[in-house]
Amino acid sequence: MSGAARARAETMESHPLTYPVGPRDGDAAPIDRVVALFSGAASAGPAAEAEADDWSASLTAVRGVAARVRGLQASARESVREAQHSVRAAETARRAAEDRARHAESLLRAALERAEQAEAQARAAAERAERAEAERTEARGWLRRMHECMVNEFGALSEAADQP
Repeated sequence: MSGAARARAETMESHPLTYPVGPRDGDAAPIDRVVALFSGAASAGPAAEAEADDWSASLTAVRGVAARVRGLQASARESVREAQHSVRAAETARRAAEDRARHAESLLRAALERAEQAEAQARAAAERAERAEAERTEARGWLRRMHECMVNEFGALSEAADQP
């Protein structure tokens, strides 16, 4: 239990306003006396009643209210501290998330650049392969024509040399 919560619990247990009790023996409750005291209703009654009032109970009630107000103020201060802590934690988490997002974006840009380079290299390799195939086809055609030419030109000579 936090210090403020403990103080609040102790304040609530030790003061008469926390667990109000109804009027005793026809007397007004202490809180009613406090309200009457500050609203001017106490002066409206006869002077004899004012002397019979138990002012110490009213003072106890005022002290109880003041203690409860102090407890509520402490609780409010604690709530503000906790809220500020939560705000700071959320801000830190937000900054960290933004940093991670920026890092992920830079990784994505680098990956896209590598992919574009790989595509360019693949296109260049495909073009080289097409050129190599075309050159191979051209070289085979040239060799076939050369073979035919040699057979046609030198075939007759070899036949003549074979005959005596």
